[in-house]
Amino acid sequence: MPFPFTLPARYAYEGPTLEGGQGTVYICRDKYLDRKVAIKVMKGIVDASEIQKEVTAIQAVRSKHVAQLFDLVVAPNKKTVGLVEEYIPGNTAGEYAAAGVQKTEYLKLLYQIASGVDDIHSGGRIHRDIKPSNIRLNSENVVKILDFGFTSATAEAVTTDAKGTPCYLAPELYGTPPVKFTEAVDTFAFGVTARVLAEGGAIPPPFKQTPPYANPFPSFSSSPIPLPGDLVSLLDACLAHLPTMRPTMGDVRKTLGQHLLFGQHRAMINYGANTYELSSVGKSISLQIGGGGLVIQYDGLAFRISSVTGAVYINNFPGAAGATLPDSCVITLGAPWLGGSRTFVPFNVSHPEVVL
Repeated sequence: MPFPFTLPARYAYEGPTLEGGQGTVYICRDKYLDRKVAIKVMKGIVDASEIQKEVTAIQAVRSKHVAQLFDLVVAPNKKTVGLVEEYIPGNTAGEYAAAGVQKTEYLKLLYQIASGVDDIHSGGRIHRDIKPSNIRLNSENVVKILDFGFTSATAEAVTTDAKGTPCYLAPELYGTPPVKFTEAVDTFAFGVTARVLAEGGAIPPPFKQTPPYANPFPSFSSSPIPLPGDLVSLLDACLAHLPTMRPTMGDVRKTLGQHLLFGQHRAMINYGANTYELSSVGKSISLQIGGGGLVIQYDGLAFRISSVTGAVYINNFPGAAGATLPDSCVITLGAPWLGGSRTFVPFNVSHPEVVL
């Protein structure tokens, strides 16, 4: 299929042509930079100037896990628009999972997808069509999210058309239009995507229902890939029927990253004239003075307070057993009325990076 309008001299159509949910994708060559690009010709465009505004806003999203947008080409009639995007020739996430993945590979895949969606949300946008076929892995197995939509993440966001793909559409999008929606629609689609990838690309029958759901979604506790309890709870929550009950993609990203870095964190504690290190899973350290004390334990994911006695404050907030310590904070031992005679203990955690 030839390109639908005359391209600027910079680009040449090479093929193939691919059909997508939001438009038709033409594989072309950028002759100036001698590289392949994907030019997505959008469907249903009425005003090219509005798309130009959206493209300007989308360029504010910066993520290694979102396909980059390079340029915009407009037909002479101003009604047909092509988005010039990064070309990703690798397998889709579904194809990658179908070949069989182990737990660590699976968690790395989910972590990268969650990171990309979180970056989109941080840029004030909503993708609205997260699914395995819109996610590709490049030659280095780095995830790239494709088919980026044009929805702003605002409290007033509404739709009269439930764009997206059945099975991945959040239940709130099936309401009577106009329907209000939030970033949580992407969280739901991520949850379905996570389960489909765990199943090797197959969609479990309960996800093929439309609201009201006659059968519950399967818990990730029954996933073919064994997962720890906290991840099961987190991923199950992504599929909550109420959008307010779903976690943010930032929380999902953080938790997945913690599991990929299990046992690799190191806390440095300056106590008196000495510096102590806590980095072994299951180990703890006790800080005690007359006015207060606490025990900090490393469980491989985070550093948590296992017990507290007397007056203990974390960044001036009362410390409590079970609380997770921030990566950087000041632990204060002693009641506020002691003033400068209290003991102040700096606490810092190193920041290892997830290796993909």
